[in-house]
Formats: sequence, structure tokens, C-alpha cells
Amino acid sequence: MSISSHSKEHFLSDTQLDPICENAHMANNRVQDELKAQQQAWINRIKDATGKSYTEIARESGCAASTVYRFMNGHSSHCLSAATEAKIREKFGDGSHSAANVLPVTPARVPVIGIVQAGLWQAEYARPYDSVDEFVIAGPDPRYPGIRRSAFKVIGDSMNLLYPSGTVIIVVSFYDIGRIPKTGEKVIVVKKVNGFEEATVKEIEILSDGRVVLWPRSSNPEHSQATIINPQNDIENFPDDGCHPDFRIVGLVTQSIRIE
Repeated sequence: MSISSHSKEHFLSDTQLDPICENAHMANNRVQDELKAQQQAWINRIKDATGKSYTEIARESGCAASTVYRFMNGHSSHCLSAATEAKIREKFGDGSHSAANVLPVTPARVPVIGIVQAGLWQAEYARPYDSVDEFVIAGPDPRYPGIRRSAFKVIGDSMNLLYPSGTVIIVVSFYDIGRIPKTGEKVIVVKKVNGFEEATVKEIEILSDGRVVLWPRSSNPEHSQATIINPQNDIENFPDDGCHPDFRIVGLVTQSIRIE
């Protein structure tokens, strides 16, 4: 698939050769560096305008997520191929649209796939989607358009300062949004012991030495102590590869539904 003349005009001057970057290789290092910088600025404009991650931009364009992610994070020495650039341009254009021009996300039926409760041990913390019979209506969230959302019921008082018992929380997978957790975010944590799983919601803090602290936010003194875990793998692979044999960070809380 060849890049359109419009796309070439956006990135290449009249003095540059059309075949440049056709297969993500360029003979002239200076020209390659200039084109790579232009492409990265373009992708960042799309990211800023839409609120999408690099992974989301790639997937929605029909490209390999790793191709765009590695390119934007300095792990690739080549520019984007003409085919990849054309796919992204067809989906997102030149990235000049403001976030206000992004199509609104309509409310959706979100499946309730599990319960988060300290001390509740189950064979599986979440039900398969095809066996769910309960749904909630979640409001629009333009930060994660096109990302599958799941719901959990919060039971108990381990996070009652934020989510009183009975609150329903809406969650997206960190794998789907293509990034690791950030300090201050609320996350679904699954602990596994002897084949049984306990799912809870916690506030996460990532320390400078890589340790991960999971904080309860509770009025009950029994739930006042934080859990500290040490990622066994590089932080870039966390949480997809697990942060401890007994712990997994499986989702980001994006919304909550509660009775006042």
C-alpha cells in the first residue's frame, strides 16, 4: 500500500525522494531523523486530540500495536513505513482536530463480572462474559473510546472512604489501554493463594525503587495497613507479566456508581 500524495506532502519536501521510508528504511540518516521527528509529532497530535494511547491509535488503525508503541518510545531506529502511516492517516487524519471534535461516546450496558471484597475467596474472581446476566448503564468516558469495560460490585468496608459497600465500579484493562498504573489510581488487585482468588480494589503508589504499595482507604482500622509488593520483572512489563507470584493488577477503575 503506497502512501497518498497528500500524506507525502505533509511529511516530505519537494527535494526529498518519494521512495523515502517506503519500507521503513532510508539511506540518508539526516532525512530519516527529520521524518521520524515529524511522524512522532504527528502521532502525538493525534494522541492529544483524541485522548487515545499509542496502542489504541495503532489498533484502531489496523496496525500492530507494538509497531507504534516501540516507534513512539524510542525503541525503533526507523521511521514508520508508508503502509503504516497511510493506515493511521486514513483513520485519524493529520491530528489537528481538537478533543471537542471527537465523536461522543454514548452510555453503554456494562457487564457486572464479579465482586471485589476483602476476605472473599473464589475459584475465579470474574465470570466469563458469556455467562453474565447482570448489567449496569455507564456514562460516556471519552478517555477510553472503543475499550471494553467491565463492572464489579464493591462489598465490605476495605475502601469505604471512596467506595461505600454497594458501589459499582467500572474498570478497563491495563493491557487494553497499553500502559502501566500510575500513583494515585484505583486498581483491581487479585491475590491468589492455594488456587483461590481474592479480588479487591486499592489505591496504588509506585515508589522510586520500583516497589508497589497498595493502599486501602477505609474507616475500619482492620483495613489500615498497606500491602507492599516487589515487581519481579522490569517495571515496563508491569502489570501484564504480574508483579508477584501471588498478586496481579488486572484493571483500572475509571468510574463509580453509588447511591448517595
